[in-house]
Amino acid sequence: LHPRLFTLSRLPASHVNALVNLDAINERNKPVEPPKKPALAPFFLPSLDGVERTFVDPSDPAAAAASMPASSAELLASAAPAPAEAEEGDGPKAKRARARRMREQGLGAHSALCALLLAAEPHLSLGPGGGDGGAGEGAGSSEAAAATSAVTDYLLTLGPSALDLEIRALGEDDSGRMLVLALALLVRQLQTRRDFELVQAILHVLLRLHGEALLTTPAAMPALRALREHQQAGWCELQEPIHSNLCLLA
Repeated sequence: LHPRLFTLSRLPASHVNALVNLDAINERNKPVEPPKKPALAPFFLPSLDGVERTFVDPSDPAAAAASMPASSAELLASAAPAPAEAEEGDGPKAKRARARRMREQGLGAHSALCALLLAAEPHLSLGPGGGDGGAGEGAGSSEAAAATSAVTDYLLTLGPSALDLEIRALGEDDSGRMLVLALALLVRQLQTRRDFELVQAILHVLLRLHGEALLTTPAAMPALRALREHQQAGWCELQEPIHSNLCLLA
């Protein structure tokens, strides 16, 4: 890539605009009235298996359970709360206990974007001066490019809603580690001048959702300084030709 060129992400302009204005779009698309319940619900008479049709008395729980298919009975049984959970209730201690069990069971695992950022972390470290500490020569540079390309390729496959959800998931880490890695990725993309408009859209959403968290995270300060430096440098290069073209077209 020529040192004075920027590349775009090849995504439709509506894709990027939808990501930036997703909250307004969702607010506009909310239903005016809540869904109405149908006047007459469908009526079914449960019956027992056999040659002769025998209807089940709804007041008899045992007969009603016997008339249900095995899959339905198993579904209801699995949906019933376990004795331990039933005893815990809905208090703060019970919620913390359930959250701990979910983490132990792997239900609170990182999102796909977080997993890719963690894999690319050795190549996203920022040097003392705000530069890319993971970018070297030869094999090191190739590994860094491959690691960051895996993240950006994944971002290009997401729709506006899925990408917004991934950006929101970055704030679930209380240490701010994922936010710092996301900033380092944006810095590297600004350095390589690739996917410029997508980087701007992601940066807009990231700062809007997690701006306060970033300000209270000391580890994010070097990444924020480097991001400001490369953002200003890139815009200064684009500002002059854009304004010149606007003057010619006016």
